[in-house]
Amino acid sequence: MAAVWRGGGGGAATAAATALRRVVAVRLTPIGARSRSSESEKRSGFAAAYEQHSDLLEKPQLGDRTVSTQNVKSFSSLLRHSPLMQMGPAKDKVVIGNIFHVVGDDLYIDFGGKFHCVCRRPTVDGVKYQRGARVRLKLVDLELTSRFLGAKTDTTLLEAEAALLGLLDTKDSKQRE
Repeated sequence: MAAVWRGGGGGAATAAATALRRVVAVRLTPIGARSRSSESEKRSGFAAAYEQHSDLLEKPQLGDRTVSTQNVKSFSSLLRHSPLMQMGPAKDKVVIGNIFHVVGDDLYIDFGGKFHCVCRRPTVDGVKYQRGARVRLKLVDLELTSRFLGAKTDTTLLEAEAALLGLLDTKDSKQRE
């Protein structure tokens, strides 16, 4: 290759030879070693922030307390012991919900699932089903999804399906009557 670059004729060959000399002239330092010029210069930006916070990787402390690895649980353990997994299949479970929105005869009820459910206001004692009332629900499905013809993925309605069982009878409501 050196014979081609020494050959005489073009500006491109001369420029390539000059670039090669510059690459060879660069002083290589091992990873982690700092040159004298970089130590004397004040770091800024990401490098300064990294140096300032790199001690957090070395010290397992939060303030004055040390982090105990005995109390740390894995995600799979937390998920396995969560109330959602302990509940089992949601079909036919009776839950308590709260009416948070009313539009005409539609009651929007939050029961603590991923999505709320929409139920029709009953004709009997329909006046009692107001915003803030606590109701009993029988879950049918936690998420209404369907795959349309020709689709490769399911489409969700962002709602759950439940049957309204009635108002929640509490001791306070019975004493008021």
